[in-house]
Amino acid sequence: MESLFESRAPNLPADGLAEVFDRLIWCLADNGAEICKVKEKWLESDSFDRCSIALHMNETFPYETIEEMKSSFDKIVSKWPQFSDKCDEILKRRAEQNV
Repeated sequence: MESLFESRAPNLPADGLAEVFDRLIWCLADNGAEICKVKEKWLESDSFDRCSIALHMNETFPYETIEEMKSSFDKIVSKWPQFSDKCDEILKRRAEQNV
């Protein structure tokens, strides 16, 4: 993921690379376990771009529990308030699916 992030096109929107990572989840022998680990690291990072890409990934929810996700998203929104709507959307979808 880091290699693809570092060599991405300069103006590629976050959802463009997020879509690639989402597809890779289903193509790998580990069912994307490593990608999901990196996704969580990116959500906890101080990189706006990495966090944005991770938030735009839709195939899996980050973190084992919704409480962990809420805690992480609170930190994200405190750093970058512009992610508030995206975090709320993900939390809502997860609550609806009871995952």
